[in-house]
Amino acid sequence: MCDMSYKLIVENYGKIETAELEVAPLTLFVGDNNSGKSYLLSLLWALFSGEENGILYRGMDELLEKKFPNFYSGFMDILADDEVDGKYIVTDEQELLRIMNELFLLNKDDFVRSIFNYEGMSIGKIELKKGTNHHYKIKSEKMEEGRREIRVFCDEKPGWQMGFSFLTKEKMEKFIIDRVVRQMTMFLLDSGRSRNSSFYLPAARTGFMLAKNTINQVGRKRAFDWEIILDEEHKTADVSPFPKSIIHFLDAMDNLNLENEKEIYKKLIDWINDNMTNGNIECVDHNSGNIQYIPNGMESGIPLRATSGVVTELTPLILLLKYARHLREICYEEPEMCLHPQLQYQMARLIIRMVNSKINIVASTHSDIIIQHINNMCQMCGADADDKTLERMGLDREDLISVDKIAVYQFKGNAGKTRVERILPEDNTFKVPSFMDALKNILNKTIAVSDIVYGEDD
Repeated sequence: MCDMSYKLIVENYGKIETAELEVAPLTLFVGDNNSGKSYLLSLLWALFSGEENGILYRGMDELLEKKFPNFYSGFMDILADDEVDGKYIVTDEQELLRIMNELFLLNKDDFVRSIFNYEGMSIGKIELKKGTNHHYKIKSEKMEEGRREIRVFCDEKPGWQMGFSFLTKEKMEKFIIDRVVRQMTMFLLDSGRSRNSSFYLPAARTGFMLAKNTINQVGRKRAFDWEIILDEEHKTADVSPFPKSIIHFLDAMDNLNLENEKEIYKKLIDWINDNMTNGNIECVDHNSGNIQYIPNGMESGIPLRATSGVVTELTPLILLLKYARHLREICYEEPEMCLHPQLQYQMARLIIRMVNSKINIVASTHSDIIIQHINNMCQMCGADADDKTLERMGLDREDLISVDKIAVYQFKGNAGKTRVERILPEDNTFKVPSFMDALKNILNKTIAVSDIVYGEDD
């Protein structure tokens, strides 16, 4: 899937009073500092990655039996008789959505507490809505050697199916139902994918990147995480724990497949080397995981601690493109961090190129340069610019993007609360009020200062 095919509704979450999101291949959060962008970005990462699904699915068996009795009893029936083959029940997306929303209602506070490792977190509402209503057939089939297989088919998606194989044992029905429903609702969330394919790049990525070898993996688990077991919190150390997104980021940097550089994103990596870093980021020792920067024209490398800010800022992204086993989404906090305006322009180009390479991006940004370049490329795409025009401007087809692939959300503060509102495109551009107002304000002040210094007549 290229995007999230449902609408996510959030209320009373940190500073966020209300938000309705439909995530596109490129989703941008814009707005003031401390308005809740990172909160929402972290929530989306948790849903994408499925990292906290154990908490999200607590109490599902009792919930199904109590609030979805027809579905539950029908499922139990097709599992009850080992001698009967080919029995099935039918459900649909709307029933699965109702199950998912009931689970949110049941576990929402523990879910967000686990994301931030903080008992003070809460959320008023998480809800999913979906416009389609595909129907799913859950069929029980008898296999050899005492095994039974559950297959899920969708009538509206020819050739699509899920399969689950189980060794038939007594009193396994509840376990089987739990697993099948989990997988079906995770697919609905679009997180039923390869584990560790969704990544969070925090704003403090340079500091964490330079310190990751000091904060080793075992130490992270002991010192900077909480375990929430049976609704009780067990803090594992007396220091402030990290949010799960940070822990996952550090773990991801440790768990890269450094011995197998992927070819799929080689074109993107070469473009970064040529246009942004002016050199390569490479693992020079697989055993130690030593990462170095090798400037163009040099044979020996430089340790990251001795390189420039732009290199350390881009290193985590480059390592994911080179060595991550699976890469589907990046939740990117302030990709413009530490970048000169010229490099912010190149970052905007890179973001578009990643989206065009089937990497979904959800990013928070304060950069009007990034937004303006994306607008320019939307207009060029809408105008169907020819190759000669693109060449004259120093652009390629990979630089263009359609407004249909983009969703922009403005975080608007009022009396200490934030409302998240979608900015719809006008004439293939996204007009961001907060950026436009700030630029107009500084322009007016510049004119006023000029009048004072040089006189109004000048």
